[in-house]
Amino acid sequence: MIKLFLFVFQPEVEWEAVLLAKRGSRYILGKQLLPAMLVASIAEGAGMVWGRKWHIGLQGIKNFTVGDAIVWEVLEIVLMLTIITTCAYLIRLMGETFNSCYSYRQALTVVIYSSSPLFLLRLLNVIPQINFWIPWGIGVILSLNILYHGLPRILNPHPSHTLGLYFISSVFLTVLTGTERLIFIRCLNGQGVPVENLVFDITSKLPF
Repeated sequence: MIKLFLFVFQPEVEWEAVLLAKRGSRYILGKQLLPAMLVASIAEGAGMVWGRKWHIGLQGIKNFTVGDAIVWEVLEIVLMLTIITTCAYLIRLMGETFNSCYSYRQALTVVIYSSSPLFLLRLLNVIPQINFWIPWGIGVILSLNILYHGLPRILNPHPSHTLGLYFISSVFLTVLTGTERLIFIRCLNGQGVPVENLVFDITSKLPF
């Protein structure tokens, strides 16, 4: 978690450390990504329980219960994991277009560390008055800066292809994470009735 925080302030130094460490995908997922996602979800869920009242769905405006928050955040974690792995896969495919040879592990490493501000800024969602889009917007800007420094180091594309690959990767990261936030927020606003019904069914069976 601390390492992800350092990426915001000294991306060049941290990328060099990642390059030298040569960590595997399991380590990055288990030791870096999942803890950050869990902490961010706890903060976001706490903000939902403590005061957000804009959930407008089948039950009208309501307060979130602990059970509601847990189920919503678990679904959000699953969705975000899907977004990150998909983004890495697309960047891996783009390597063939740009005649660059790098592995899925390298692409996943770039995406996970580059997206770290998105999870760090979600800690602000513990404050009920903060709009969910604000932390995402700031996080994307910081993420693109980290991606700019990390992509040429980790993927090592041909110099003539670096800018194009960075641009395409930036689009993937922005659009996919933005889509995740849109889906999440629309569902919380009652605009994803099937998902809301699923959450209601699950929470009705929880003991809290």
